[in-house]
Amino acid sequence: MSTARALYPRLLRLGDRPAIVGHRCRSCGRVAFPPDPYACEQCGADVSELDEIELAAEGRIHAVATVHRHHRPEPPTPFTVATIVLDDGVSLKGVLKGQTGATVGSRVRGVTVPAGEDDDGVGLVDLRFEVVGPDGGGKD
Repeated sequence: MSTARALYPRLLRLGDRPAIVGHRCRSCGRVAFPPDPYACEQCGADVSELDEIELAAEGRIHAVATVHRHHRPEPPTPFTVATIVLDDGVSLKGVLKGQTGATVGSRVRGVTVPAGEDDDGVGLVDLRFEVVGPDGGGKD
């Protein structure tokens, strides 16, 4: 997908595998997503003490729910959202790609999906998570 761009480039990096953009505090080590815009929420260190890092878009489902109605046309309903604890320790909410096999404890990985085009006709992609198995094929 070398010609595609991330819909939210400040939060997602494209490559062989998509990566989530976060921050790590040099003072206390806290990892944050989304990146803290002003200071570390844990120790109060100035934003200059926060290093941008890439987080692997892989983890486990901590909670899961199916959405049947919402105020936007995308994604079309019904869709499944999950609280995901990434292997890097950060917890986030994400939309699942498909709905098969999504249960608490399932391993997931980030994948890109088409998200329209920008004004120049360049394809945009967004991040979704797909279930890779109930136990992740032995990865832990």
